Amino acid sequence: MDILHNKTIGCIGVGNMGGAIISGLAGKAKICLYDVDKAKARALGDATGAEVCPGGRELCGISDAVIFAVKPDILLGLARELREHLKGKTVISIAAGVGTVALEDAIGGGAVVRGMPNTPALVNCGMTVLAAGRGASLEQMELAEAVFSAVGKTMVLPEKLMDAVTALSGCGPAYAFTMIHAMADGGVKLGIPRDSAVLLAAQTMAGAAAMVMDTGREPMALRGMVTSPGGSTIEAVHCLERAGFSGILMDAVETAALKSAALGAAHDATHGASLGGKKE
Repeated sequence: MDILHNKTIGCIGVGNMGGAIISGLAGKAKICLYDVDKAKARALGDATGAEVCPGGRELCGISDAVIFAVKPDILLGLARELREHLKGKTVISIAAGVGTVALEDAIGGGAVVRGMPNTPALVNCGMTVLAAGRGASLEQMELAEAVFSAVGKTMVLPEKLMDAVTALSGCGPAYAFTMIHAMADGGVKLGIPRDSAVLLAAQTMAGAAAMVMDTGREPMALRGMVTSPGGSTIEAVHCLERAGFSGILMDAVETAALKSAALGAAHDATHGASLGGKKE
């Protein structure tokens, strides 16, 4: 986190994700924030020690990096409004479906980094994938990685994979929540009280994930450690696979990726129409 030393990180938008990033950075960097909801901005500023700016221009003026944690449909318009104040800044966007080229064009060139965090960032267990724009230097990418490392783990991938990333890690918590719910229901059906069943399911998922992360072993190798010959686990795994469990999950990820691509294309088409037919 040394790269954050003496850096000022500004965040425009303090919704769930913006608020999580600011909270994660508290004590690691100088932070400033702005949101149209003044009361929410003041509350987060009081909680984290972040400076609350009166507007986006003021925030850009004192920031080394500016995070846009706003909805995709307002991102480019807001970026254009602030373009003169973003010169020389590292511009980081977490807006889904808005590519780095469009944002670079909106701010008149410069360093743009696109990020796709997921909701576990709210409890500092997020997974954020970063993609570099054409003007982003290695140092600026390292700064972006340091920012998101404050709320979990980071990875750098080519931007062309962002729809796949959205489908896998962006949407992934929903798949995990669905599985936890279903496992807990199974426990309830067998007589375990619901609160106990939810804890058992959630901790089991967390522990299994930790084993994958900590050991670096393939998930199937770890599964083999649980599935004793002729035992209960292999019977359950057989039941899952007979119902197409793995294929269903693969289909779900692919479906989400296709939807993400379609939403991005629709955004581009709308944005192009708003510019008199020019597509960025």
